[in-house]
Amino acid sequence: MLERRNSDRMALPKLSVREANGDYFFQYFAANLSEEGIYLQHRQLMSNQEPYSLLTFTLPNGKQIRNVTARIVREVRRGPKAGCGFEFLNLSEDHRMELKKFFCAHLIRGTG
Repeated sequence: MLERRNSDRMALPKLSVREANGDYFFQYFAANLSEEGIYLQHRQLMSNQEPYSLLTFTLPNGKQIRNVTARIVREVRRGPKAGCGFEFLNLSEDHRMELKKFFCAHLIRGTG
């Protein structure tokens, strides 16, 4: 499968993510995060759900990323990597800068 990515991913298995979809709220853990999107572990696509979700999460440095509209671009239904990949659609410049700062800090320290 061809992957279309412009930025690197960072594994963040303990990052809790709140998803709002229509009238429903869900809580998942992220497998990884990039400036372009996030992969949620054990997230399964439901046929009757809205095509877009609002995602909110707090980075390990305490900075909160709130109400980012995202759409599912990949789904793995079975196995240890089961889950869904989301593409961020309306990431604000402030949120984008917070993500860049976070990634840079972890790359400099060598923990990313």
